[in-house]
Amino acid sequence: MAKRGYEVTVRRIPLEVNIENVEPMEIATLVSMIEERMAKIADKTGTIDTLKLAIMTAMEFAAEVYLKGSNAGAKRQEEERKVDELILKLQNSLSGTLIK
Repeated sequence: MAKRGYEVTVRRIPLEVNIENVEPMEIATLVSMIEERMAKIADKTGTIDTLKLAIMTAMEFAAEVYLKGSNAGAKRQEEERKVDELILKLQNSLSGTLIK
């Protein structure tokens, strides 16, 4: 079964997008987020080149995703360290009661 494309417009550029597992309402939200970010970057940099704005916007979104993934990895390592400490404490506790 062919995927259905959705027509969107970003910075007056019409596009047809196919994004798996994303509903039309969610696509509209994504378009709005992209438009807002591109406008902020355009204001900040003075860039009017749509391609440059698109690439800078993609880089900012990619950086956010990357940093969230990095933070999640660090958080997981911290949780694993705490679990290891608890295991060690339990082992010490149990070995002390078994010796008695």
